[in-house]
Amino acid sequence: MKIESYLTTDSGQNVSAAMQCVTINLLKDVLVHPGNLESGKKHLKAYCDNEQLEYNAVEHNLNLFLGLFNDYQKTKSPVLYRFLKLQARLCFVDEQLFGLLAIVPPDEDYPDGIENLNTYCKTTDSGSAYHGGMVGGHLIGL
Repeated sequence: MKIESYLTTDSGQNVSAAMQCVTINLLKDVLVHPGNLESGKKHLKAYCDNEQLEYNAVEHNLNLFLGLFNDYQKTKSPVLYRFLKLQARLCFVDEQLFGLLAIVPPDEDYPDGIENLNTYCKTTDSGSAYHGGMVGGHLIGL
């Protein structure tokens, strides 16, 4: 039985190659020069109007991406890197375009014992966890 997740399916929003190009160029520019964000948003708004996309949603997703990037730069956490790649999809940046952002992947060396997270989680008699790791949505501010 195949289980579909909304994270692995297409978001349903098809955008033009021009919109993808504007988004990736904006992100590349902002990752190097954070002060250019406001001027880039003006161009993005014009493209959103042309593509009939809701600008506020696009801006929100970009802000989440940039916030995750800032956190990732501080920690180089593999988990944040995965969330960064997922958030990039919501910014119209697929796997191939994500490579253009030149974001260095984290070291895949995990601390000893992190592979088995079940050892950190205690359960009650009902089987629900009352102590364990963070929820992914909490990491991205949901």
